[in-house]
Amino acid sequence: MDSRRSLAHRRAFSGPGYLRRILDVVAALLMLVVTLPLLLLVALALRLEGPGPVLVRKPYVGRAGRRFDLFAFRSTRPGPYGRPVLTPLGSLLRPTRIDQLPVLLNLLRGDLTLVGPAPVAGPEAPQAPGSSPGVTGWVGAD
Repeated sequence: MDSRRSLAHRRAFSGPGYLRRILDVVAALLMLVVTLPLLLLVALALRLEGPGPVLVRKPYVGRAGRRFDLFAFRSTRPGPYGRPVLTPLGSLLRPTRIDQLPVLLNLLRGDLTLVGPAPVAGPEAPQAPGSSPGVTGWVGAD
């Protein structure tokens, strides 16, 4: 292997982790293709609803304390006293969890894995060192 490649890169592309990453990428691409019309429709509706970004980034902590931004569709706007207020479109997106579809981009980027513990919110939150955060969470976990 090239000496410029990091140890983490070599670990990610060898053994069972390599197969898991391939599964994550294939699943993310398939889900993005299936949901692309809905993603485009929501992005257009958010753009027409008012000013502000279509996607928002929320800070999270992943494996080994690595910080990343989790993507989501904008569903709130600043309200009185700096408190976020749900937008009309956000009141439709939140209950259906459509606002969380951009998380597929995080899955594609490698910030998350398909199944794993929930990512920890906030830039200072600790995360278990050996676990990658997942999109779906552990089955049967408390």
